[in-house]
Amino acid sequence: MPMDAVFPAEPFEPVYEEIEYLGAKMIVEKTAPDHRQIVRIISSNPQDYLRSELQPGQLIKNSRI
Repeated sequence: MPMDAVFPAEPFEPVYEEIEYLGAKMIVEKTAPDHRQIVRIISSNPQDYLRSELQPGQLIKNSRI
């Protein structure tokens, strides 16, 4: 296997955005042209952290944003 396939020459730089989704502000990472993945919740409401649909790692389709 070529070394470039294992160790790419260009480092991966994720693209993060701050959005509001379902009433909660959060940081998301663009994972595909039509999907974002929740990275971090930024909320002063403790209930937002308990909502399963807002947990880090969850995928959001762009049509819902």
